[in-house]
Amino acid sequence: MIVKKKSTWLKNRGYLHVTNQLDVLSKKSEILGKVRNFDFVSKHDFFPLLHTVILERRYKKAKNGDNATRAHSHDGKSTVKKRPLHYATHIDSMIFGYYAELLQKKWLKALENIEGLSDCVTAYRRIPDPERSGKYKSTIHFANEVFKEVGLRAVEGCAVLKFDIESFFSSIDHKELKEAWRLLLQLPTLPADHFNVYRAATRFSYINRDDLRLGERSCGPRQGFDEKKLANIRKQNVVAFFSSPAEMRACIKQGLLRIHKNSFKNLLGETVGIPQGLPISAVLANLYLMKADTAIFDQLVNGLDGYYRRYSDDIIVICRPDQKETVKNLVEKCLIDSKVVVSIPKTEEFYFGQQADFDGNQETFCYRVEENIMKKGHPLTYLGFEYYGDKILIKSANVAKFYRRMVMAIKSRTKRAFAAVGKTPDNSGSLFKRRLYRLYTNINLDKTYRKRNYKWLEPNRYGDFVYHTQEKPQDFRSNYFSYARRAAKTMDDKHIIRQLRRHRILFNQVVVYQRHRMIVKKRDGKVW
Repeated sequence: MIVKKKSTWLKNRGYLHVTNQLDVLSKKSEILGKVRNFDFVSKHDFFPLLHTVILERRYKKAKNGDNATRAHSHDGKSTVKKRPLHYATHIDSMIFGYYAELLQKKWLKALENIEGLSDCVTAYRRIPDPERSGKYKSTIHFANEVFKEVGLRAVEGCAVLKFDIESFFSSIDHKELKEAWRLLLQLPTLPADHFNVYRAATRFSYINRDDLRLGERSCGPRQGFDEKKLANIRKQNVVAFFSSPAEMRACIKQGLLRIHKNSFKNLLGETVGIPQGLPISAVLANLYLMKADTAIFDQLVNGLDGYYRRYSDDIIVICRPDQKETVKNLVEKCLIDSKVVVSIPKTEEFYFGQQADFDGNQETFCYRVEENIMKKGHPLTYLGFEYYGDKILIKSANVAKFYRRMVMAIKSRTKRAFAAVGKTPDNSGSLFKRRLYRLYTNINLDKTYRKRNYKWLEPNRYGDFVYHTQEKPQDFRSNYFSYARRAAKTMDDKHIIRQLRRHRILFNQVVVYQRHRMIVKKRDGKVW
């Protein structure tokens, strides 16, 4: 019996947009009739995207020798990384998702036509895990494969080069993308429906999500949305920022809402780039670099017996030490031919070798090469892991980020608990530590599912409402500790588990400290 794979794009999306949400369960036939209709997609007018920016705060060690970290670099510039995201209306997302699935199937076939190339490109695709039936490989497996290859080649000594493409999504050349799209379809020109989807992904317009908030942000936290207006819209069975497209167009015409065009530019001032956040963006990114992947694989892997892996815009290459300059020039040339730029400050070089330890066993060591100077103690970082040669660890910055989130959650929960005590004297001010433990401490995740009872009221034949119950299995949600256990098991390295061995002690210390802090504030009259 052949099990038909479900389409990942045909699903409900919970976010608010400028048009109404779609209920896939009740309107599945209508949605499929539109999305799979050549004429409908060819003439479809895509709505503006909603634009928001995710800020990722990064900490850098101070240069004065202490262990303190700063949210700004040494020249005073902020180290906050801005990640622009654009997401489409619900019907537009369905169209993007459907065409992403079509392109993904053809792209995977093109990869398989070149023996060995499919193993080199690992991002935005499902690769079955041979050790677990029905499961797929993750970044843990991809990082482990690279580290194992480095360990094997370190016997004779090897060089590892890491490349990062600068502003990858926002620098994709539209002509190159269109040509790659056409070659994948093996047609003289793009069909009308594909061309309309291509145009929507490149010549897009967008609305700033913050423009839909109440008032402008001058300082402090951002204003919320007009909940009264949204409630009135919901009464019309519409879940959106506007009751209808006509209302949105009226706001634009009156100057109450501004439409922006694609603002990504190259050095020549030409419009380039595709938005991150669309269901088709990841597929287009892989498709765009197909030519570079093929050229690097042919010259590096087949020609120089090197090792090549690309995960989105992160490229890692393993070669002999005497080949590193040739390989570096080769990779940079192939990427330049695809009109993308390598970020020179993010390019890293490592040397791995082996030496005898105190017991006479061969041990792999790692050196980072900077300006022809070999520095020890700087591990190779890849996909969230650090490889020292003799051990593998989760990236220290990721562990620190996890603990910062834990501290912020406890601080917020403590503040709310004490505020509730001030308003309601009978309130015990409990922190509900069990809920925090579920997120930030080691919980039992050995079972594959748990049972949950669902209850609802239904009238019986006498007209009386009675409860009906149904028991359904529900998957356990993974947390950071289950991720660490999977990584330790896959990579066969216990050092990963030891990184988080003090999490309960730290958790309880933060709880005690935050409680004491709020008690002192209450005593000094600084809480209410």
